[in-house]
Amino acid sequence: MWQVVALLLVLVVVAAITVQQSTSDFRSSRQTRMLAVAESLAATPVVRSELVEGGNRRALEAQLGRAASLSGARHVQLVGRDGTVFASTDATDLGTRATLGVPVTDGRSWSGDIVLDGDKGVGGQAPVIGDDEQVQGVALVVEDYPPWSERLLDAAPDLVLFLGAAAALGLAGAFGLSRFIRRQTRGLEPAEIARLADHQEALLTGIHEGVVGVSATGQLTLVNTSARQLLGVGESAIGRRVIDLDLRGGLGAFLASEGDSDPTLLVVDDRTLVLTRRRTFFDDKPVGTVTTMVDRSDLLALQSQVSAQASITDALRAQTHEFDNRLHTISGLVQLGEYDEVVALIADVNRRRTEISETVTRYVEDPRVAALLIAKVTAASEIGIDLSIEPESHLPRLAPDTAADVITVLGNLIDNALDATRANGGHETSVRLTTDETGPLVRVADTGAGIPPEDVDRVFERGWSTKPSGAAGRGIGLALVQAVCSRGGGRVSVAQGDFGAVFTASLGAARSEEQ
Repeated sequence: MWQVVALLLVLVVVAAITVQQSTSDFRSSRQTRMLAVAESLAATPVVRSELVEGGNRRALEAQLGRAASLSGARHVQLVGRDGTVFASTDATDLGTRATLGVPVTDGRSWSGDIVLDGDKGVGGQAPVIGDDEQVQGVALVVEDYPPWSERLLDAAPDLVLFLGAAAALGLAGAFGLSRFIRRQTRGLEPAEIARLADHQEALLTGIHEGVVGVSATGQLTLVNTSARQLLGVGESAIGRRVIDLDLRGGLGAFLASEGDSDPTLLVVDDRTLVLTRRRTFFDDKPVGTVTTMVDRSDLLALQSQVSAQASITDALRAQTHEFDNRLHTISGLVQLGEYDEVVALIADVNRRRTEISETVTRYVEDPRVAALLIAKVTAASEIGIDLSIEPESHLPRLAPDTAADVITVLGNLIDNALDATRANGGHETSVRLTTDETGPLVRVADTGAGIPPEDVDRVFERGWSTKPSGAAGRGIGLALVQAVCSRGGGRVSVAQGDFGAVFTASLGAARSEEQ
């Protein structure tokens, strides 16, 4: 409606300009005509002689009437040297002071706008020259401007044609533009758009999670304050293609992807981010994706500690089960009076415990990691699997934080290796623990079925697992291992060994307790 109002205002202005142009054309053409009639009248012999002699006024009036009828002028006057009207088509003007464009004594012709009796007109003035070459008076011819209504009617045909065409085109353009804008704005009015923008700004600024919008063409369309901090980008990134931004840690590839995603763990520098991507639609057509991201660095550290404790707890539970069996056996032997067998059984259990402890502590100096390995060896033996430590192993005492990370990585890799070995009917799993200039290295080899080549790149994705759907911890362990390794600048990889899968984890820069 505002476009239509603006269009009507424009048409009114154009109409006024058209009428004004008509007036200008009228003035231009009539000035020339009035001046020509005035010069012709001033050159008439009767006018020259009678004006000088002041004689037959009737003869002059006849000349004035003829000039008026030929030119269409309303006022035709002859003015004497003293500036008074000597003869006129209007008898009431006789003897009055004439209104002239230039004084009589100037002796020159003139044309232009002039006001007579309160009416504006176009006039022409010419000097009457006597036989003695002296100015004897002037001839003045004036035609009134037509009223506005008449001028408007004169211009009506053109106005109706051109303004009608302009109005039709304008209305069609306004209608088309309105439909186009409504499609672009989802049918929202400006006030609704303003409220929506205010609510969106308040929402995106107020929430802790990062929100990133990517269009169907891969351009960044929305980044709230939290997302800018997590991604390390500024407001200038808006409108740029995601693949052109320097986003590390796989962020660029994740944001540029088109499909929905499950919560995905990415480690970027010293941050651990959990990202979820969802497609957005309008009129059943995809318009882009919205990705939410949360910094879970603190939760990762907590999860790492919990995982380490859970691993040790599981191992202790297995030992408890083993000790229960031994105690039941001892109780039965005592009841049977087989005391020598009781002594032999206790000695055998003590010997095995000593052998396991000595074997582990020979290669592992850190007591926390050694305790985990002792428990895991016991748990493995409970299910008929020999968990051995490779002779190349040597791990010094570690700082508490580093030891916790090693426990997390080692515990999860051993658990996965035991599951894979047991599922494949294998009986051996080996562990190698070493260090280099970058930090601890963990290698775990199993005798399971291995990892299919097509799944090697997906092994460390959160949610991927070979365990049955619904199994406890399904798809979390290896993702956690990768997150812990990446946080320290290390990495984890998997390869096919002689009998099964071989996982190798580097925990990155770490400190020993002596450091």
